[in-house]
This record gives sequence, C-alpha cells and structure tokens, in this order.
Amino acid sequence: MDAGAAAGIDALLSEARFARYLDRYSGNRVLARRLYTWNLAASSALWGPIHVLEIAVRNALHDRLVERTGRGDWWADTHVHLCASERDSIDSAIATLQRRGTDNPSSDQVVAATSFGLWVGLTGDGVPRDRLLSYETTFWQPRLQHAFPHRGERRRKYIHARLNDIRVLRNRIAHHEPIYRSPLQQLHDDILEIAGMVHPDARQFIESHSRAQEVIDQLQEAVTTGEITF
Repeated sequence: MDAGAAAGIDALLSEARFARYLDRYSGNRVLARRLYTWNLAASSALWGPIHVLEIAVRNALHDRLVERTGRGDWWADTHVHLCASERDSIDSAIATLQRRGTDNPSSDQVVAATSFGLWVGLTGDGVPRDRLLSYETTFWQPRLQHAFPHRGERRRKYIHARLNDIRVLRNRIAHHEPIYRSPLQQLHDDILEIAGMVHPDARQFIESHSRAQEVIDQLQEAVTTGEITF
C-alpha cells in the first residue's frame, strides 16, 4: 500500500503534529503522509543502534567508576562530587524504584533506571576549574577516558558533543517527534564511531544487524514511491 494513500491516518494525528510534515511539501498531503511514514521507519531503524550504544557507554562508564571507588554505588562515595543535574538524575532513579516497591534498590537496579543524560553529563565539563566539580580532572583523566580505549586522539569534548547530539535524537524518537530534519547520516556515523571507541565489536554488531543506513538512504525513494516499511 502506498503510504501516501492512507488518507484516514490524517484524522488520527493532531493538525499541529501533521503540520510539520505538510509544511515540508507545501501542503501536499500525499507526500506528507509518505514523509511521516518514512520518519517512523527511520525512528524504528535508529532505535536499535542507539540502544546498543547507550548500554555500552553506560556500562563502560559505570565500570570505570566502580574501579575508582571500589563500590557498586559509586555515587554514594563521599569522595565523589556530582553537579546538581547528575545528582538529581541518580536521586530520581532511586526515587522511581522506591515508588515502584523496591525499598533498597541495588546498584545494578539504579544504573538500569538512570537516564542516558546522566552518562552523557558525566563526560561533560562539570564546573571547569572547580577543584571538586571539574569533571575533566575528577572523572575523565583518572578514570572515564578508559571507558573509550579505542578513541585514538579524540578528546573528551569531542566525545561529549557527539553523545549529547545522540541523546537529543534519542529523546526525539522516544517522544515520537519528527527526526527527518536532523542530520541523520552524521548522527548514524557518530553512533558507529562512539560505539567503536568503547569496543570494535560494538560497532561491528551494529553495522552487521542494523538497517538504519538502508533506511536513511531510502528517503527520496520512499517519498517518491510511497513504498515504506517501518
């Protein structure tokens, strides 16, 4: 079925949501429906690579912090100083687990409940030149750089910037937002590069099993023909 012919889908979408697709093609509803369907396909195809990257980065960073402190709940170590956003992220994860009936969540449960934003934040600046809150000197140099053993000459700021862009894409997908305006080819390349910095097998696993590149390449054809699978 031509995705552009599914006129009934218009009534299921709010005008505000669909307007962003209509604007792309000057009100042409057939092309807008095809773009909407391709956006679904791209979102679906990119979710797997993001999943692999998020888990790989999260666990690699967590392991390095466990090594540093000697405890699974490294965030509770009195020598670990976090900025408000990262501390709030951990507190929120613990509160969510407790609200769901886990009174004393394990460190593994807390880590699994944290947002990707926490881990991206830990690769950020923190408070530059602050003795306790400069993440470059308190986290990155002594430990977190070793979470990316295959980074070559790439520095923390490079890795953080790309992880943050991927985080934004992840959140747009999770909230069913349009991603067709995003630089998807660059973001896909970034996912592969950062995954490879953690471990070459992570990158190879994504490349071997993901259809994201195929879907990204099919945008023009999908909008022209309406033949799209998501």
